[in-house]
Amino acid sequence: MEIEMNNKSDGKTDPTPKKHGPGFIAAAFIALVVSLVTTIGLIAIYDRRYAQKIVTMDLKGYIREQRDKAISGAISDEELRKNIDAMEAALLAAPPNHVVLLKEVVLRNAGEIKP
Repeated sequence: MEIEMNNKSDGKTDPTPKKHGPGFIAAAFIALVVSLVTTIGLIAIYDRRYAQKIVTMDLKGYIREQRDKAISGAISDEELRKNIDAMEAALLAAPPNHVVLLKEVVLRNAGEIKP
């Protein structure tokens, strides 16, 4: 550390340290920015991968709709089986952090899985 000698009005010299690098305010600002970026990133990762999400499926309505189409002849038995398999695939494709509930149980504010 270099010492700079300052002359006072009385002729005496006072040793004061010479500043190098950013000041306290700049260092605090850098620490604040790094902390904010890290916190926002970790919260986003947690929300996307680990936080439990509730989604719904109108299973009763879907089965009723498929039954009505099969009875009216709009779809064949093979198409009915494909549609039921598509519903099962949609349920199995939900990520592990998604809880699937029946639509009859959830009143509002939940996403819906549609096959």
